[in-house]
Parts: sequence; structure tokens; C-alpha cells
Amino acid sequence: MRLDRFGSDLAGVGLLLLALLTLLGLVSLTHGVVIDFWIGLLRRWLGWGAFLVILAAGFGGVLLLWRGDPPLRRLPLGRVLSLEGLVFTLLALAALVGGRSLERADLGLDGGLVGWGLAELARLALPGPLDAVVLVLLALLFAAHALGGLAWLSRRIESWLAQDAPEEFLAAEEPAQASPTLEPVPDAPDKPQRGKRSGPKPVMVKPVARVERSPNLPPLDLLIPDQDSRPDEGQIHHSAQLIEQTLAEFGIPARVVGFRVGPTVTQYAVEPGFVDKIGPDGAPQRQKVRVSQISGLAKDLALRLSAERLRIEAPVPGQSFVGVEVPNAHSAMVRLRSLLETPAMQRMTAPLALALGRDVSGQPVLADLSRMPHMLVAGTTGSGKSVCIAAIATCLVMNNSPEQLRLAMLDPKMVELIRFKGLPHLLGTVETETERMLGVLRWALQEMDARYRLLEANRVRDLEGYNQRALRHKEPTLPRIVILIDELADLMMSAPEQTEGAIVRLAQLARAVGIHLVVATQRPSTDVVTGLIKANFPARIAFTVASAVDSRVILDVNGAETLLGHGDMLFLNPEVGTPTRAQGVILTDAEMDQVIAFWQRSIPPSEEAAPWEELLQEAEEEGGDALVKQAIEVIRRSQHASTSMLQRRLRIGYPRAARLMEELEALGVVGPAQPGGREREVLMSPDDEIDLDGSARDGYDGEDED
Repeated sequence: MRLDRFGSDLAGVGLLLLALLTLLGLVSLTHGVVIDFWIGLLRRWLGWGAFLVILAAGFGGVLLLWRGDPPLRRLPLGRVLSLEGLVFTLLALAALVGGRSLERADLGLDGGLVGWGLAELARLALPGPLDAVVLVLLALLFAAHALGGLAWLSRRIESWLAQDAPEEFLAAEEPAQASPTLEPVPDAPDKPQRGKRSGPKPVMVKPVARVERSPNLPPLDLLIPDQDSRPDEGQIHHSAQLIEQTLAEFGIPARVVGFRVGPTVTQYAVEPGFVDKIGPDGAPQRQKVRVSQISGLAKDLALRLSAERLRIEAPVPGQSFVGVEVPNAHSAMVRLRSLLETPAMQRMTAPLALALGRDVSGQPVLADLSRMPHMLVAGTTGSGKSVCIAAIATCLVMNNSPEQLRLAMLDPKMVELIRFKGLPHLLGTVETETERMLGVLRWALQEMDARYRLLEANRVRDLEGYNQRALRHKEPTLPRIVILIDELADLMMSAPEQTEGAIVRLAQLARAVGIHLVVATQRPSTDVVTGLIKANFPARIAFTVASAVDSRVILDVNGAETLLGHGDMLFLNPEVGTPTRAQGVILTDAEMDQVIAFWQRSIPPSEEAAPWEELLQEAEEEGGDALVKQAIEVIRRSQHASTSMLQRRLRIGYPRAARLMEELEALGVVGPAQPGGREREVLMSPDDEIDLDGSARDGYDGEDED
């Protein structure tokens, strides 16, 4: 590959040097045996057309020196022929103007010998002055077609510089469900036979007319646009050769038949070959290379390609090849605006459409939350979970007004979703305390039951049918509700039974009434992502995880442990069935602030309290003396006192159990806290009783002895 690049550079420099020496020779600024012979040859045969050789040589030199894929390489052949026809017609006209003089042509004047010969052919074929008329008409015809080609070339250069035209060198953008176009591997000049196994040519599609957004929604100008980046074909060809050589060294015949370039990785399509083996009858038999043989060499390929991490998709779903995903030298950031502007996103009419990122071919990865109907996100700290949750929330509020969509945000980490405070779509505020977050889940269950009773009374099946009926009768509609939880593990540790029960019931029943869950966790272990939770969240996103065990917990397959971090993810769409690798959306604080500020300007702030406030107050009142009596009875019978025991027995959260323990200490039921996390001392026997005013008495009904 390096020799190919060196040879191309050498040829480009040679053509540019030839153009310069030809120019100096034609204006008589340099002389020499070779130069004088070359200049004399050009003048004698082309006359004034010798100056066109300078342009042709300079143009060829620039093409050979261009790094990457220049926008000039695909000039249509018809327009190239028109340019050549125009040149020869002008040479004939120059000879015609010079009087068709052979002596002048031999001296290098007019159109030279070539122009004189063409003019003589026109005179013999056409009588009188008709030859001059025909030559002028041909020149105009060639010029019109050639100038059209020049205008096309100008548009190509402008679009390439602006980087806003539809991609012509990569596969055209299609919806995430479509199979992306496979690019053929760039051919080396010394290996023309490789062209026979190239994949299908890229298919161009006409740009879809941009759909005008409603003026009531935030404009896309509030978001940062993408910065387009182009693949290095030299590096792609070099990596393809290394993949083939490495597999061949291990006795595996295979060939790279194409590639797909994404923001983070490039996927090489490896087609397994055949090996000859001796059959039971002693005759040679051809057997296909097993896919497992290629996938077992992931570490060897990563070593040869100097890749930090390498993932092998064996096989690529719906294709006849194995995908080897190699990290790009420079990762590209995926912006939300570019995804919202894609034709695939504009064709989606679903109110809860999500733009998640771009896959390994650079195509948008889109999903409909209402069809999922809930999503589970997992990954280690810093892998991109919180950014993903923020991007999902921003995408939803970009396409829905508060009348259509309401959000409930639970942020145990207290620093991620808190940035959405003040958004009109929010129900109440961003909750950060465990007791209040559990109250939100209890309210969601009550809201779900109330909506089901409403659907039953109106004899409709789902929220969409109810809203359509409400619009016909000019009644208020019900908004969709999305509950976002940034860290499930914190809730599961504080109140596992309450959290799991509420989430599972919502996941099972809430879809029809328009309530959806988006839950994230950095601990995809079985005590957090339990079997019941996992079964009711068919749509899952896995960012980088610590081990293959964690990957299987969240995705049921390995692979998430080989991701690169910083938004590199595997998306399991229940409608597809196999994980799709993608680079997630990056969203800055400035973008979120602008979107929130737009909605705050459009809708006046509301002083309405959170709908679960009344529920929390009722729970606090109900959990007064009655809850203390229950706690005393539990401790008296078991003779054990710990906060975790009260959580389990009374099915309450950790904060409430801790406050109960403090109350029991004040009542003299238990002793002070013990160091080292040991259980508190129980100050009452199984036969003792205690009143809430703190007066204790034992189980003996008679008088005390003196």
C-alpha cells in the first residue's frame, strides 16, 4: 500500500513538472535538447492547442496527488468526450481561419497539422462555406455539453467543500431497519484482480424534501450540527490486507469483500473460503471454513491491526459474511441535530420516536419507544448512560409539547437529570430522595389504574383510541408519560421489593395507557436487573461493561465487554432480535439549556405541585403510630434489631426504616447504634410490652414485689 501511494505521488509530481516545463518552453524562457524537441513536436502537431497540454498535465497531477477520494474523479465520460471534441473542433476552426495553409501548420501556427488535417477533411466532405458552418455548430454543441459538465463539476466541488450534499462515496442514508449498502474495498493499482470481488456499487437516492417543523416546537438550529468526516481509503485497504494475511497465517482462507464506515468503527466484511480435506473414501473434499474459526481469532486480529479492542460479528444478520469491527483512528461525534434532519427520522410519525445514534455504516439508529414499550440501559461509569438518558429526554421534548408528553425524572445521583429542572414537560420536579422516588412509582401505578378505568368506561383499547375519541367529542386528551430513572441500583438497594414490584407491574401493564419506562443502571447484575425486570424490558442498550457475564445479563449475548466506551453501544431492538452496534448521541449542556429556555419562553411557569405530593403526605400520616407499633412487634418477637430487617419485614425504604430505628431508640426499645454495622441491642424481652409514650411494662399482671 505504501508503494502504491509513493508511485501515485511520484507520477503526480512528474505531471506537474511536465506542465511547468512545457509552459516555460512555449514562452521561450527555457531551452534544451529534450525541451526544444518536445515543444517543437507540440507546436507542429497542435499549433496553438499546445497550451491545452499544460492544463491537462496539471489537472492529472493534482488528481494523483490528492489524498483520499477527490470530488473530480467521477466526471461523466460523456462530458469528457465533449471536452475532447471541443478541443479538436477549435483546432480545425483555427486552421480554417489561417486559410488552411499547410506551411503555417508546419511552422506550429493556427491548429497545427492536426487542425489542418481536420479542416481538410471537412472541406472534402462538405461543399463551399458549409464546412465552416458545420464546424461552428459542432463547436457550439460540444461547448454546451462540456460547459454543462463544468457546471456540474463546480457544484460537486462546492458541495464537497461545504460537506452538506448527500453522501456519494459512502452508502446512501436509509432507515435503520434497511440493510445498509456495502462499500467495495479500494483496489490497489498492482492488484487489478481484486476488483472482481468488490461488493455492489453504492446506490444513490434522491434527497427527500425537508419536512417543515411546527413553529410550536423548538427549531433544530438550537442544536449543534454534525461535522462530516471521510474515510481514509488507504488505511482501509491496508487493514483489509492485514485481515486477509492474518487469517491466512492461521490456515483460514478468507477474503475481505467490502467495508462499512461508522463514526467509531469500520466493519470489514470477511467472506469465508473453502479448505480441501480428505474424505472417508480418500478423495479430497471442499469444506467451507467454519464461522467459529474466524471469531476465535479476535485477539490475534486485534494484535495484528494494533487495535485496542476488536469485535467480530459472526455472522452479520441477513448477510453471507462475518463482520470484523476495527476502531477508527479518529472517532466522529454524532449530534442529535443531524439525526433529526435525516429523511428516515422525518418519515417517522410516531410521537415517541427516538434518535439513538449511528451504526457501523453511518446510518441513523432510530426507534419508537411506544412500540418497545420500555427501555433498559446499562454500562459502567463513564460509558455514556447518563448522556444517553439526557439525549432521549431532549429528543422527546424536541418533538412533543407538554400537552402531548409529560416526563417524570428520578435522579438518585443528584447531578445528571437535575439539569432539566424548569422544563414545562416535567411532572413536579426532578426527584432525588429515595422516599419521594418510591412515591413517584406508587403514583404511576395509581395513574395507570385510573387510566385503565377510563378506557373501560369509554370502551377503547389504548390511549391512542381514547385521545381520538376525546378529540371528536372536543374533550381534553391524556398526555403520554415517560418515567426516566438514571440509576436503578440505588433504588434496588434501598427498597428492592417495592422498586421491583412497581417497575415490573408498570412494565407489564402500562403500555396501553401511554406510560413508558426508561431505566439506567451501572450494575447490570442479577440482583439489580432481576429476571422479572429483564423479561419485561425487551429493548435494551448496553454500553461498555466490565465482563462478558454482565454483557449476557443485559443482552443475553457476549460483546458489550469489547466496546470502546464514550457512547459506543449495542442496541437490542425487540423487532430485530440481534444487537446493533452504534455510536450514541453526544449532547452538550448548552444544547439542553437552549431547548429548555425555548419551552420556558413558550409556556409560562406553573406553580402546580407534583401529582404525587398528596400521596406522599397520606403515606406519612398512615405510617405514624401504626408503623411504630408494627416495628415494636417485629423486634419484640424476633429479638433482633436492624434497619435492613425493618425494610424487609415492613416493606419500606431505607430512609423511613432508619427514622423508625431512631424513634425506637428514643422509646427505649433498642439500644444505640453499634460500631462495625452490628445489630442494635434489644432492650425488651418477648414478654414485655411498651406504650408509645415510653412507659414500659412486662407481661406480669400482678403487683410488683417490694
